[in-house]
Amino acid sequence: MRTRVRGRARGRAGRTAGRALPVMLAVLAVFVMAGGGQAAPRTAGVAADSPSGPPVVLPRTDCAALAGQDLSGTPGAPAVIGSATAATSPDGSAACEVKGTVAPQIQFDVFLPTKTWRQRYLQIGCASFCGNIDFYADATDGCVPLNRGDFVLATDNEGHVGVSGFDATFGADPQLGVDFGYRADHVVALVAKRLISLYYGQGPRYSYFDGCSQGGHEGMTEAQRYPHDFDGIVAGAPAASLTSLIVWSAGWHATANTDARGRPILTAAKLPALHAAVLRECDAKDGLTDGQIEDPRACAFDPRSLRCATGTDRANCLTDAQIGAVRKLYDGPRDEKGRRMYPGGEPVGSEANWERWVTPTATGAPSATEANATNALKYLAYPSARPSATLHDLRYDSATFREIYRRAGVYDATDPDLTAFRAAGGKLLLWHGWADPAISPYGTIAYYHALTERMGGTDATQRFARLFMLPGVSHCGAGQGPDAIDALTPTLAWVENGVAPDRLVATKRQDDDTVVRTRPVYPYPAVARYDGSGSTDDAANFAPAPPPARYEDGIPWLGSFRSGYEQTCGWHDGRWSCAPARRPS
Repeated sequence: MRTRVRGRARGRAGRTAGRALPVMLAVLAVFVMAGGGQAAPRTAGVAADSPSGPPVVLPRTDCAALAGQDLSGTPGAPAVIGSATAATSPDGSAACEVKGTVAPQIQFDVFLPTKTWRQRYLQIGCASFCGNIDFYADATDGCVPLNRGDFVLATDNEGHVGVSGFDATFGADPQLGVDFGYRADHVVALVAKRLISLYYGQGPRYSYFDGCSQGGHEGMTEAQRYPHDFDGIVAGAPAASLTSLIVWSAGWHATANTDARGRPILTAAKLPALHAAVLRECDAKDGLTDGQIEDPRACAFDPRSLRCATGTDRANCLTDAQIGAVRKLYDGPRDEKGRRMYPGGEPVGSEANWERWVTPTATGAPSATEANATNALKYLAYPSARPSATLHDLRYDSATFREIYRRAGVYDATDPDLTAFRAAGGKLLLWHGWADPAISPYGTIAYYHALTERMGGTDATQRFARLFMLPGVSHCGAGQGPDAIDALTPTLAWVENGVAPDRLVATKRQDDDTVVRTRPVYPYPAVARYDGSGSTDDAANFAPAPPPARYEDGIPWLGSFRSGYEQTCGWHDGRWSCAPARRPS
């Protein structure tokens, strides 16, 4: 679940239209900035920052004048503008909307506020294999600066046009694969900042990125490869180990739940009983019986406790084949020697979220993991496309793992060395749902463990990077626990005022928008503990506490979290070649 740019869980505030102030474009050439998010020089006569943020800066030119700008010379990001028109921004404010393309075919869309811009830039990530333009801002529930039009907003299609969220045919073109893997968001950031300079006469003072799933992968790629693009990055449920995720994790989910005749073993009809059994066994282990599990690692649930009587198969029990499938799903993919091929499987407590992600839907639609893995095998897993490949061709062995893992240099975002990002003043807020069925939360914990080891320990790391784990929350939201959070506002305070986020407040709402529960979430590994008085549905009655047990976060697997694996690829003298990427400085 991903939510449109908005200030609440549903709806958005309207804004009245304004008109830009014209000025000669030739004068503006000296203001063009195509660099990172460092503070722009303060304009003469503009008031100092107020508690609500930097002061408003108005445009210096007409919106339509941007359509004639030549951006073909942007270093590394030659672009053309297709249109520049007055519009309403996704946040509800009056804006100048600019659409264009960065070569070869990275489509972008930028909204520049006409009356409300507070010198902030927000770039928004996409989901799955992307392929379209859509403005969704994850983890921004109740974000006042976003809702009132503080930001220039931008997003892109990751370099290709897709017919569905699972369409990976673009990977047959190596350049489009690179644009998806690491290039698109960087070059769009360069172009968007240049447009900002042309329109307002100055670049953004602060630049931010927000995304979940593939969008989280994009945010981590930016921090690792392009540490000067953004001052603050919010990365939710990041698909960081993308190569292993879309092949081994997704492929395992599909094949572990498929019998010899190609039929699903575990169906959506079995999930309610399975999840109810998990809650009976695990819910109270965190001290509260509240329908959500604080940390699934605290419970060793055995699905055999739901075994059907011999010869029966009812909705409230599991057959032997279904028990075996559930165990494989919890465990995750392993090779011929039993070694992990991804840093974890389905977390205990996520079962109610498996429909569509792991099992086919109740109406028979195939699972998302099957579609993801099949497309990845055809177009992303190997240097050349294999359009006839199926999941039957996937061998779970170390040799095949090593062959496919070579693609990590293009597609993965697992480098734990964020020295350059930290030195640039960057702040990284990671978050993940503990009941995520699409991207295992164990992978994010494993990366964060590697990050803390590389960057000097927990205290040193938390000065610029923090992880928040949300109990009972599914993929990028939804699920059984409080799932609506605002991670963007705390990131603004961290970047602009040096106030690190010591908690997030998560909210659970019914379909009619009624709040039924709020809970605090603290920087990992701290957990929320009930103070013994008042409602357990009120965040005010909880305080941070050390975890009751510590687990081994450094999960061993066939891959690794290391530096130096990244590649930079392109056409050279008519040949496509890749070389080790330069370390950012």
